[in-house]
Amino acid sequence: MSTERSRVPILNETYKSHQEQHSIYIKRRKKLLIRRLTLFFVFVAIVSYTLIKTLYTQATVLNEKQDQLKEVQAEYNQIKENQEILKENITKLQDDEYVGKYARQEYYLSDEGEIIFSIPDKEVDDSVD
Repeated sequence: MSTERSRVPILNETYKSHQEQHSIYIKRRKKLLIRRLTLFFVFVAIVSYTLIKTLYTQATVLNEKQDQLKEVQAEYNQIKENQEILKENITKLQDDEYVGKYARQEYYLSDEGEIIFSIPDKEVDDSVD
């Protein structure tokens, strides 16, 4: 039997070797494709992480700046109101009649011929009793 087997010619030896080489070539390409895709996705993941982190940091900083802006605007409005009150006081203090009236009320100064009577406040009387 062994003689019969040896007599059978091997057909398509080149085709078989070509198919094996082609199979090896395809496996290598597939392996390289997987490596390239893995590297690409790692790169995309790193870039995405960096961008998301940057956006989050900028959003946090923006919120802090907006809070500061609100505080500063509130402070500005308060200062502006105080400035208006002070301007009104300046105009009032330039009037001699107002200055005289103010001095009589606050410092108990009197005009000629006036007598000032000091009347205690009710709150002071209640605390004494």
